[in-house]
Parts: sequence; structure tokens; C-alpha cells
Amino acid sequence: MQFIYIWAIGAITYLLFSSHSTKSLIEVISPLVFCFFIMFFVNIYNKKNIKSIRYTAAYFLFFAVTLTSLFGFTEILTGSHAEATQPLLFGLSFYTASLAYLVLSTYRSKLNAIDVFKTSNPFLLVTGPISLFITNFRYRSIGRRFNYFFPFFIVGVFYYQIVAAPLTLTFKLIESTDVISSLLFASIFELFVYTNFCGLSLIIYGVFGILGLKIPLNFRQPFSSSNLIEFWRGWHTSLSTVLKTLFYSPLRASFSSSVAILGVYLASALWHGFALNFIIWGIFHAAMFIITIHVLKKRIPYLPLIILMVAVVLGRLIFADSQTDRLIEKLTFSYTGFGAIQTLLSMKTASKISLLLGFCLISVEFFFRNSKNVCKRNYKHLRSPITLFILVATGVTLASDLGNNFAVYGQR
Repeated sequence: MQFIYIWAIGAITYLLFSSHSTKSLIEVISPLVFCFFIMFFVNIYNKKNIKSIRYTAAYFLFFAVTLTSLFGFTEILTGSHAEATQPLLFGLSFYTASLAYLVLSTYRSKLNAIDVFKTSNPFLLVTGPISLFITNFRYRSIGRRFNYFFPFFIVGVFYYQIVAAPLTLTFKLIESTDVISSLLFASIFELFVYTNFCGLSLIIYGVFGILGLKIPLNFRQPFSSSNLIEFWRGWHTSLSTVLKTLFYSPLRASFSSSVAILGVYLASALWHGFALNFIIWGIFHAAMFIITIHVLKKRIPYLPLIILMVAVVLGRLIFADSQTDRLIEKLTFSYTGFGAIQTLLSMKTASKISLLLGFCLISVEFFFRNSKNVCKRNYKHLRSPITLFILVATGVTLASDLGNNFAVYGQR
């Protein structure tokens, strides 16, 4: 029953903070209805727990959002604001990926109602398939849970509201195609996606922890990494687990690790939407990942770090722009001066402060990655009483309606 209560809390919270009551009600109810429908369909056609049926169902579910984006029913997921035009399909990408994982990994002949309420929870439809890994620890006192998890909530709000939201005012830089503007936008947009998505994940991690349910940390300080492999181990960890189960492990059983890695990145690319820039991104990041493996084996100093920086910035440049002609022009890396810097300096003070705060946060992650409080990669360095006081004071000082609040991975 607890998952039903948690679903109800999530639904009520979502409706209270929404400005479109009818549309929001559809967005809350439709994932639940679709998940029940999928449960009945899978259970009917998989009564004998036949492996081929399980695999077919799992991959159809995972790529369902690819098909809906191909036919225009859902938006592609670049990270920019693109409000879903079909509220009936709200949350499709995450609850289908979650159900695909359950179908393939649990080896149960049937899905059940608990699976449905876990995967369709409105809280979890903006942060990924973390609902798959919920553990109950309500045996701990509410006081202990609050003391440990509430700091995560504070850090998450700071990331999401104070750092990420004002950065949306820089999005017009995507229209410029010269090399300085393109790389500057890619760097800022990477920061935005991280603080937005990580912020929401930390908020939900804190809320669920206080309620007595522990979910995984969806982000584990990816910028504390010294190479690309470490980076992806700390980025969207719940989806990484799903991708490993659905694609890497089956492919690795029959092919080389390079083929399996390429398969994972292409699957991830198509999951974000059917668009050329995602295919290019998938091939590019797979190549950088494979090169990193070989460089690490040869123990070439500094090169893994250089590959990491190139892969993250250039990868985001490719990922963020779904307009093919403009993306190709950007990839010519034409130089026209430093006009982008002037554009950035002319923006509102709040955006510039948020930009400075964001780069300070990831700089701490990186440069102090071997220090006692940072090396654990669980944001411990931001959860001390003095740091929390600074975050709250800064947040109160800078709080405004500037920028646009939306979940980068919660729009479809």
C-alpha cells in the first residue's frame, strides 16, 4: 500500500504546483492507465515466460518513445524547453524504459500493480527510472531520516532554482553558428542540464528519503571524474543501469566490447528522439568512450582528461541542436570574433551570477575530487551546516522569477 500512498502524494503535489489543472490531471492519470494497460498486455502474452516474447516486449517498450517522436506525437529530448503537445503521453520515455527493464531483468512471468504504481509515480517521471531501485527503510526514525535527507533537498533546490533557472536566458546563443558562440553555448547548456536534472533528482532523493524510501542518487558528481568512463558512471545512473541490462550485456555476450558500447550509445541516442543529431552524438560518444579505454590501458598521462573535456563540450554541442543545417554549419567551426562574449556580458545580472555559481560548483567537484568530502561523490561537501547556511542565504538573496523552470527530462 505504501507505493499507492506515495503515488497519491506525488499526484497531489504535481497538481498543486501546476497552472493547467485539466491538462495536469491528464498528465497524472495517463501514465497510470497506460502502465496498467501495458501490465495486462505483457502478462497475457507472456504467460509461459518465453524468452523471445520478453525480449520483444522489452525492446518495443524502450523504443516506444522513439516511434512517437518519429511520427510527431512527442518532442525530441535535447534539453531545451519543448512542452509536450500530447498530455496523454506524458512521462512515456521513463515509464516505458522502467517497464522494459522489469520485463527483461526480473524473470518474473508477470508484472504486478506495485510495478505500475512505482513506475508511474509523478515524482519519478521527471528524474528517470530510479523507481526500479526503491528500498524501504522506514525502520529508521523520522528524525534521523530528516537530518540525513533534508540537506539533499536544499542542495537540489539551489541547483534547480538558483543556478539552472536563470541560465535559460542564455538559450538564444544556440542560434549563433560561429565556433566561439557554439562552444560557449555548449558549455553553458551542459551546466544547465546538469544543475537542472541533478537538482530535481536531489530534491526527489531527499523527499523520498524523508518518507522512508531510499532511491539511488541519480547523479554522483560526474564532474569529479578524471576520464569519460568515470563521467558516465556518475551521470543519470538509473538510466545507465537500464541501458546496461537491455543492451550492453546482451550485445557483449555475442560481440566485442566496442560493438556493445556502440549499441548502448545508439540506443540511448534513439531513446532521446529520432533525429540526426542524436545519431551523430551516439557514434561520437561511443568512439570517445572506446578511445578512452585504450588510452587508459596504455596509461598515457593527461590524455584521458583532455578527451573528457572535448567529449563533454563537443558532445553537448551536437546533442543540443536538432536543426541539421545549423548543426552542420557549427561543426565547420568558423571563426567570426568574440561577439558571443559581448552577448553574454549584456545579459541580466542574475544569469551571470548563476553562471558563475554553476562553474564554481563543478570546479569544486573537479579540482577537489580527491579531498575527503568530495571523493565520496555524494555531495557531502555541500551538506555541512556552514555550506547549507551559505546556500540558503545565497538562495534567499538571489531568488526571483527570472528564467524558466522546467524539467529537462520531464517533458514527455
